[in-house]
Amino acid sequence: MNSRKSKKVRKGRGGKIFAILLSIVIFFALIIFGVVMIGRQVISSQTDNIAAKFLPSSGSSEGADSVTDAVSQMGSATSSAIATKLNENADVIKSQSQGMISSAKATSTGSKVTYTLESSKLNKATVGALLLASGDQVEEVADKVLDSMKKAGVAQPKLQVDLTDDKGNVIKTLNYSA
Repeated sequence: MNSRKSKKVRKGRGGKIFAILLSIVIFFALIIFGVVMIGRQVISSQTDNIAAKFLPSSGSSEGADSVTDAVSQMGSATSSAIATKLNENADVIKSQSQGMISSAKATSTGSKVTYTLESSKLNKATVGALLLASGDQVEEVADKVLDSMKKAGVAQPKLQVDLTDDKGNVIKTLNYSA
């Protein structure tokens, strides 16, 4: 007869394997999380670099060297005056974009200003990233343009910014109205 004391009792062999597998999974999850966070940081810094090339700095010391400065110096202006001022600053915008913008042209029709920025280096992903990183700066310029038009007595002022590729295909259209 076998006594109960002589029987070998298996203690939680499956539990130990489960604990080891769980710790390995957690370890890899932490490594993947770290890689993703580093990747996000790299993408964010690259987006900031691209945005800095596209949006001129507003802290320049040479008068109206950027769109923000030019619009803020305008005070009140009609849509045609704003389009003229933006076209005058097209060369500055192209040079400050460091090759990211190949053409900048503003037109006006009635109470609407259409500003077309052309670039061979844009696609839907880069435009989305740019707007996430610098959308507030674009809105600030748009608000200044619309305020300037309102002060000039333009009824229902509108601003449309078209971002196009080098073939003229519109990638993204931004519409602003007062």
